[in-house]
Amino acid sequence: MARGEETAADRAKKANEKAREERAEAARKAGAQARNQKAFEEAKAARQKAGGGAAAAVAPKAAGAGLAVDGEWGPATTKALQAVLGVAQDGEFGPQTASALQAKLGVAVDGDFGPNSARALQGYLGVPQDGDIGPQTVRAMQERLNAGTF
Repeated sequence: MARGEETAADRAKKANEKAREERAEAARKAGAQARNQKAFEEAKAARQKAGGGAAAAVAPKAAGAGLAVDGEWGPATTKALQAVLGVAQDGEFGPQTASALQAKLGVAVDGDFGPNSARALQGYLGVPQDGDIGPQTVRAMQERLNAGTF
C-alpha cells in the first residue's frame, strides 16, 4: 500500500470518532435543554407559590415590555419576546417561538432551542456565551425587551 493511502480500518476509526462526537454533542444539547426547562418550571412554580401567576404578569407596553428585570424567564418574558418576534403570544416557549427567535439570530431554524441557539442569543445580547440560558442572559433579554431594542 502506498504511503498516504487510507485503509478501511482508518476510515472506520474516523467514522466511529465522528459518531462519538455527534452523540456527545446530542447529549450536551439534551442536558442544556433539560436544565433550561427545569429553570423555567422552577421559576414558574416560585411565582405561583408567591401568588404571582399568569394574572400578575405585566402586559407588554407599546414602547417596551414593562418587565421586571429579575432574570427569571416566565410567561411575561415569553409573551414580550413573542410580540417582538410576531408569533402567537401564549406565554409558552415552544417550537414556533424557538423557530422565530432562531431566524432572528441567523442560526439553523429547527424549532429546537439548544446550546448553539442559546450561544447565538447570548452573543446577540452581549453576555458570556456558555450555551446555558441563566439569569444573566434573561436579565439582558428583559432589559432589551423593556427598552424596545430587541
